[in-house]
Amino acid sequence: MKSLRLMLVVIAAAAALSLAAGNARAAGECRAQSPGVPGPSYVYFAVGSTKLDTKAKQDVKEVADRVKAMYIRTVCLLGSADKQGNEKANFTLSVKRAEVVAAALEHEGVAAKNITVVGKGETYGDWLKLFEDNQQDRSVKITLTK
Repeated sequence: MKSLRLMLVVIAAAAALSLAAGNARAAGECRAQSPGVPGPSYVYFAVGSTKLDTKAKQDVKEVADRVKAMYIRTVCLLGSADKQGNEKANFTLSVKRAEVVAAALEHEGVAAKNITVVGKGETYGDWLKLFEDNQQDRSVKITLTK
């Protein structure tokens, strides 16, 4: 219950900051990918990082090109973190990852008003695989809807 309240507070705070700054919007969930639109796409991160590597920057550019070419109305960014470390810190990390991808998409010409940022926090993967390299848990999932 505490983590749910924290998540709602963080989402509300992110929404307020985003709207005040004119940046991408914050929300609680992403809609499903539109039929006929390639994806979803993923941007992967190193453990504890919000830095986009060369591959991630290329992936973001490809998504931005697709958004502009297909007249996509909503780009939803669902940030995730693995189970290593503190749950609260991981939620914050998941939001920051989504915000980094949002900024990169904006840099590539995607309008901020079309971008929604969602933090998932820790994923619900297998606890027995806690120390295995599971990049899916350290990613931002990008869904596109028309």
